[in-house]
Amino acid sequence: MKNKIQNFIAEKSLFQREDKLILGISGGADSVCLMHILLSLGYSFELAHCNFNLREKESDADEDFVKELAENYSLKIHIKHFNTLAYAFENKISTQMAARELRYAWFDKLLIKSDAKYTVIAHHANDDVETFFINLVRGTGLKGLLGIKVKNNSIVRPLLSVSRLEIDHFLKIRGFDFREDSSNISVKYLRNKIRHELIPLFLEMNPSIQQTIKNEIKILEDVSQIYACKVKEVREALIQEKNGIVQFETAALLALNPLYSYLYELLSPYGFSNVESISKALLGQSGKQFFSSTHQLVVDRENIFISLLNKENEIFEITKKTKSLVKPLEIKFKVTSNKTIIHDNNIAQLDLEKLKFPLTLRKWKEGDKFMPLGMKKFKKLSDFFIDNKFSIINKQEQWLLCSDVDIVWLVGSRIDERYKLETNTKKVYIAQL
Repeated sequence: MKNKIQNFIAEKSLFQREDKLILGISGGADSVCLMHILLSLGYSFELAHCNFNLREKESDADEDFVKELAENYSLKIHIKHFNTLAYAFENKISTQMAARELRYAWFDKLLIKSDAKYTVIAHHANDDVETFFINLVRGTGLKGLLGIKVKNNSIVRPLLSVSRLEIDHFLKIRGFDFREDSSNISVKYLRNKIRHELIPLFLEMNPSIQQTIKNEIKILEDVSQIYACKVKEVREALIQEKNGIVQFETAALLALNPLYSYLYELLSPYGFSNVESISKALLGQSGKQFFSSTHQLVVDRENIFISLLNKENEIFEITKKTKSLVKPLEIKFKVTSNKTIIHDNNIAQLDLEKLKFPLTLRKWKEGDKFMPLGMKKFKKLSDFFIDNKFSIINKQEQWLLCSDVDIVWLVGSRIDERYKLETNTKKVYIAQL
């Protein structure tokens, strides 16, 4: 088994002999086995144990066990306590998801603190098969059926090459102790239900079901590469992006076949996984809005628009010394004597002497008005939007450059008549998207 894992590490280029590692250790059979394997292979690593405080005395006993392991084998150990239930409640997620997020966030910080290169996790081949069924039950698209990644950025999983049966055999013949997690028995968790009820049922029908699923995952991995190339090609052909707003033409989307699969791949990066209702809205529900945890999607007359959920009342200051902004928009600022008019909505040429600094950049609000270039009277922004056929999301995402209480530039659209360049203008203030 030791040689099998060493060959797998080399074959998948998981890490090098000189790399410093962090080993996530729970005290259970899998992580204890991996610890002994890495020790026998001569790798340099430190231990990291998470106490999620979910099983009271049992959690503390696990911690004591891994502390003793570290002492017996002269290994440095890091231990972190989490209030997992509070985190799950605050973030409205399951306890298992909370533990996962807390664990991996801490591992990332620990890598930097310890100057280590990789975090080694003890997922094995059975976990891979169980994850396949979990994602199949939940519905995660093709990506979810590809199993657990052997290497995912700084996370590596060398035990994916071996089964739980091999791990148990390794520990038994060598007499290595480990901790049993009582929660692994409870079928109230989906993974345990699949492990203890679904897979045994499949084993009755196909004694080689574990290997069969592994083979299917390998086929799906190859298919996914072809699929990903095609999706990338379609995405690059259809996507338009300006000022952080993503846009797809409705007609172009409706021409895709199969529509549902393409929509899923195009929209899931923004958090939209259930695209059935969105696909229906494309057929004529203009103004329909959808929300993910991070983004808003609006179906307009001829396009769909996707933007980050708004943070209300944000105001950004621009002083005379400000040369550029990166957030919320990428804008450059400069002063020049050149008064040549540039006909570009993404460039505002303003009379410097009329401006009062600091300028401010803010979102529009009801009641806002300005004097559009070429007009001699004020116009409400809401009316300007209607006249110029602004979509719902364009209105929501509209930023204003202001001098004191005056709007001097409807960013990316129109400057104010009162701040335009005139014959007596001496210096020109330029703001350019």
